Amino acid sequence: MLKQAFGQNSLGQTQTYNWHKCFKNGRTLTDDDDRSGRPSTGKTPENVANVRDLILQDCRLTIQDLCNTLGLSYGTCQRILSEELNMRRIAVKFVPRLLQNEQKQHRLEVCRELQQQLQEDPNFCSKVVTVVPHPLYSPDLAPCDFFPFPKMKIKLRGRRFDTGEEIQAETQTVLNTLTKKDFQDAFGKW
Repeated sequence: MLKQAFGQNSLGQTQTYNWHKCFKNGRTLTDDDDRSGRPSTGKTPENVANVRDLILQDCRLTIQDLCNTLGLSYGTCQRILSEELNMRRIAVKFVPRLLQNEQKQHRLEVCRELQQQLQEDPNFCSKVVTVVPHPLYSPDLAPCDFFPFPKMKIKLRGRRFDTGEEIQAETQTVLNTLTKKDFQDAFGKW
């Protein structure tokens, strides 16, 4: 009768008999009984905040670095990063999987300003070009951006830089090695 009334969401026959027996013997609550062993204390709000702070300070930290610093297990740190903070590792950095609401809002505001300026002055684009900032490895990059990135990553893999200027200089060097033919081939394949 339970299967007929509730379909696949109902308890099976054995489970129903077990619960009936428990209630018949005096049980009054459906909550789980206390279990032996250590309770799970890894994914607490404090630990999530600590992981977030550490990653924001240095996005190149490894999960093992986080474990050693916070005294958490590897699996706990991994779950906090992926499930709670919605992050993933790309090119040795932890980055958000999706654009944050503030980033989306900022882009919308910039587009509205541009639209308003274009309506007021049709020649506006020839005077000023605004660059809309976006996070590295943004999920909405243009497909043509996926051609140079892997090439740069291969050349820069395993190297550490102390300043942003060093990164820019080395990246520019790698980009200068790409020829017009390389880009034409990439577009031809698409």
